[in-house]
Amino acid sequence: MKKWLVVIAMASLGGCATNSSGVAPLGDGQYLLSGTDLTGWRASGEVKAALLKEAAAHCAKQGKELTGVQLGGAEAGFIRAASGEVRFRCK
Repeated sequence: MKKWLVVIAMASLGGCATNSSGVAPLGDGQYLLSGTDLTGWRASGEVKAALLKEAAAHCAKQGKELTGVQLGGAEAGFIRAASGEVRFRCK
């Protein structure tokens, strides 16, 4: 029974399963955002997609649009969670 509760709880976290570092300014109008998957079920692409949404929201708060995007990341491994990194500008 407890095992099923854990599985259900993990499935319900699917929408918020990326641990983000928060937006960090790099200077010259550039920002960095990185994060990892908390569930162990998501791929690097899904982590990057969640980070892109957060980056777009950051720019929208400033009344600007997301631009100059550079993506990086790593797939999950034996003892490593999937990760992603987004460098961007707001214009």
